[in-house]
Amino acid sequence: MSTDARPPQDQHPALGTTLPPLTLVSADGERRQLDDVVAGRAAVVHFMRSATCPVCLAHAAQVQRMHDAGELAGAAFLLLAPGGAAEAATAAGRAARRSPLAEVWATGDHADAGLRKVALLQHSGTFVLDDSGVVRSARTSALPVSSFDADEVRAALA
Repeated sequence: MSTDARPPQDQHPALGTTLPPLTLVSADGERRQLDDVVAGRAAVVHFMRSATCPVCLAHAAQVQRMHDAGELAGAAFLLLAPGGAAEAATAAGRAARRSPLAEVWATGDHADAGLRKVALLQHSGTFVLDDSGVVRSARTSALPVSSFDADEVRAALA
């Protein structure tokens, strides 16, 4: 077994597996592990293309509407920007009005989760994790409009 938990850059975690260990950074520079932030809860985890991606922020707003309609079944919502504390702060500021539910962090490099850059476009993606951290839904794309599907999220949480 390899000691490198990072998936290949052209492959995100598959259904039935777990996300690799990721160190998250908050807007104030706090560092925590993804597993500690999720803390045994089901979760919708959205990797943003950038901290300012309007499409990613629209996805966050959709997740908020799903929460408000009772469709998240108590799942946490993590919004992850690539970069560090400054990007987490930017994403948090932009998401605050659209999705107050979102727990906003930065991941450093999305490649740690298998989300690569293609032609300078950072892949974004949405993963639904069950309460044991197993990936129940995964949708990624270099085009942010294709990295989220509300019906897939609902089905994975059902």
